[in-house]
Amino acid sequence: MGLFSSSSGDLRMYGGSVRWSSRSRLMKSKMPDEPCYPKLALHEGQLFSSMNDTISVFCGPDWVLTSRLRRSYGGSICDFSIGGDRLFALHSEENVFDVWETPPAPII
Repeated sequence: MGLFSSSSGDLRMYGGSVRWSSRSRLMKSKMPDEPCYPKLALHEGQLFSSMNDTISVFCGPDWVLTSRLRRSYGGSICDFSIGGDRLFALHSEENVFDVWETPPAPII
């Protein structure tokens, strides 16, 4: 069983890009850094949990840790979303996000 189910569109195919800014930067005020809170999501029987700069994936009746995803830059993960066979993570630093993709199933 893969991490996700179906495929979705790919920004890389069309030369697309994404830019984003945090609320504090958009408001141009001297707000302290926005805190990034832990988040839980359930997707097709798998539990996804973000904490600091890591997303952990748990599966099965005993919620066994099956994957841990982490990047060494970008700060804490402020939000994540699952779309098709990809996991998107938005970091606390401006314009830093990650996209993890489920590897294709092996050909038997």
